[in-house]
Amino acid sequence: MGRLNFSTLQTRAISAVALAPAVVFIIFFGSWVYSTFVLICFLISLYEWLKLARGCSAKGGVVFFLSVAGLGYLLLSAFSFLLIRSEGGAWMTLFFFLLVWASDIGAYFSGKLIGGKKMAPTISPNKTWAGFGGALLFPAFLALGWVYVFDYHGFSGHIVSFLLGIAIGTVGQSGDLLISAMKRKAGVKDTGTLIPGHGGLLDRIDSMLLGAPLFLWFLLYIFAHVSS
Repeated sequence: MGRLNFSTLQTRAISAVALAPAVVFIIFFGSWVYSTFVLICFLISLYEWLKLARGCSAKGGVVFFLSVAGLGYLLLSAFSFLLIRSEGGAWMTLFFFLLVWASDIGAYFSGKLIGGKKMAPTISPNKTWAGFGGALLFPAFLALGWVYVFDYHGFSGHIVSFLLGIAIGTVGQSGDLLISAMKRKAGVKDTGTLIPGHGGLLDRIDSMLLGAPLFLWFLLYIFAHVSS
């Protein structure tokens, strides 16, 4: 069984309580406020990514490749965030954020409380398979609760939403491992110091970056098919 560091947990919780209402307000305000928020997050994330890329290798070609790949990766995510809000509205955007937050919370507490076999010890020594299971199940059951409350297209909507929760958890952990691998290669613990208890912005949103394009795909094609 793992152990909770209550000092670290307290700092993380305070940061989350302070930031979450602001993010929810921005989501529902929409318009230029939401777009500006996405742009600022993109620029900060790109800055942190480029720092990691420079730290990963002294070879100019590798740094250039990682920089270009990061630019494309972050642009794809940023446009996905914008399209989720414009195509799905505030509630669907909030749904996406809640799924990712549930996955992060599930991974953290399942990993700390259950512990067990390490998932990728050479990349992220603290990650366990128990944490991975929590990262999948928490958003999956949140999705079931969400569609139950909103009565979303009966049984088929429940199945689709449950699978969406599993998928968001899976790609979220993949995005987390990607940033962890870069940090390990660069020899740094965090991507920055922007958010107390969390590190840099990339440390906070790494599991969202792959999740946003996936959620957008579900929103435009899978949910639309269920609705028809």
